[in-house]
Amino acid sequence: MKATILGAGESDRTPQPGRTAISMAVESSLAAISDAGIEIGEIDGVVTGYSLAERHLDFSADLAEALGVRPLWSQTISRSGATGSSVVVDAVLAVMGGACTTALAVWADNRVSGNPEDMTGALSASLNAFEVASGPLITTQYALIAHSYMSRTGATSEDLASVAVQFRKHASLNEAAKYRKLITIDDVLSSPMASSPLHRLECALVTDYGGAVVVSRVDRGRQGSVDVLGFGEALSHSSILRNPDLFTTGKTAAGQSSRTAFEMAGVGPADLDMAQIYDCFTITVLMLMEDFGLCARGEAGAAVRGGMLDREGALPSNTNGGLLSCGSGGILHVTEAVRQMRGVAGSHQLASRPELALVHGNGGILGAQTTLILGRR
Repeated sequence: MKATILGAGESDRTPQPGRTAISMAVESSLAAISDAGIEIGEIDGVVTGYSLAERHLDFSADLAEALGVRPLWSQTISRSGATGSSVVVDAVLAVMGGACTTALAVWADNRVSGNPEDMTGALSASLNAFEVASGPLITTQYALIAHSYMSRTGATSEDLASVAVQFRKHASLNEAAKYRKLITIDDVLSSPMASSPLHRLECALVTDYGGAVVVSRVDRGRQGSVDVLGFGEALSHSSILRNPDLFTTGKTAAGQSSRTAFEMAGVGPADLDMAQIYDCFTITVLMLMEDFGLCARGEAGAAVRGGMLDREGALPSNTNGGLLSCGSGGILHVTEAVRQMRGVAGSHQLASRPELALVHGNGGILGAQTTLILGRR
């Protein structure tokens, strides 16, 4: 039995004093339920991600109570940046396994309106003792990966910057994107250094955001539903000190998760019409493109500069602007894919509706990976 996504919804992203993660989760959930064309009472499963800005013993229970539903199945998960895709996987597994029939998969956080002290504590808790003592930031750790990638492959800073330039082009058409002004490679390289060789414009935004999708059995689908054809998850490490195969073709966690998803769906990289790739940093996109088998190691930068990820390119990607230009929240890659495939993406809708898409979430320091393969009904 397969599962299908009946609807998708997002919250408003404008920072507001006193706004809570739960309120954004409710807003996006109600939007997704309305988009699915079902009644709220039909929801009998809820899976949510964590919040950095608020402390919840069980976010899914608090959301269910706020919505006024009493689900047969619920859970709250945390897979760092992969969470937005992983909540969809868990909803699919619950529906396919019979734990529930119609599940809400939700990620929401008020990272601008919320308490910065709570976020600092949560991030520190994810580091091991050596990392806490030596003080590397997440940006620093991805910068180390970028240094290694560039020295191994001969890639340049211009290669990395081209990712930010490309996704800003997409964001320029998206009325909901935080940053829409077009930028050049020179703009990226002249922006302040975040952690060498990564510049500020190569780092993901921090915004308020809530997103949700409704997942049910495929036999409940209708014209316009988006089926989950395949999925895969893999974990290689938590600490960057223990990343065994980061540059080994075929052995990275992203390589394994995408291979599982492709095999389940019965398709390959060449069959894709669109991709939504987790873009916490520019280096992340290049690494993941190569892990998926879209390019050989070291060739992704040239592929981006050549227009591969453009709206008219071979594989339009991060069509809303992604984390680099649209906003934060890993599930926005899922909601964007669903809207593009249903033809309801508004001002930035692709001219040709995609029929087959890859959506990917990356957690930690390229350690936790989740891949979805979606197909249009």
